[in-house]
Amino acid sequence: MPVTHGPQVLCLLHWHGEPPYGLTALGIAPDRLTEAEEKAAAALAGLPLPASWPDADPALRRHLVAACRPVPTAGLWHVTDDRPALDEDRRHDCLRALTAEWPDTEPLLIDETARLPGLTALVRLTALVCRMPPEVWLEAEEDLLDIYDTYTVGTLP
Repeated sequence: MPVTHGPQVLCLLHWHGEPPYGLTALGIAPDRLTEAEEKAAAALAGLPLPASWPDADPALRRHLVAACRPVPTAGLWHVTDDRPALDEDRRHDCLRALTAEWPDTEPLLIDETARLPGLTALVRLTALVCRMPPEVWLEAEEDLLDIYDTYTVGTLP
């Protein structure tokens, strides 16, 4: 009988319901969840989060990136879909694509993670950054994706 070790990555999920629609998943190693939450909460507690990343003041972007850099993450996965509504079928498509790319994950919906306000804020902020137009180029100190060692940003077929 095979030994199961549980998920290698816990994924906090953020669905965004305005164009571009899609899913952002922040991966955290289960044994680093407490540390990641503490560092994310310390980084984002009380900070004003911008409504738009490219329109945010560059000093705020640099501050947020520097504050979030110590959060231990296993990776980031973000996918968009230009269809006018993210219904249950499209959500299942997103989840299937996520688990195909990241096997051994355990998704956690944000609604189920009220105990993780720091990581919830980080995944929402990251979702905002991923929705930035691709033609906008930022310095590494202003690009929140620069804090992730591994990430995928794309569209659903």
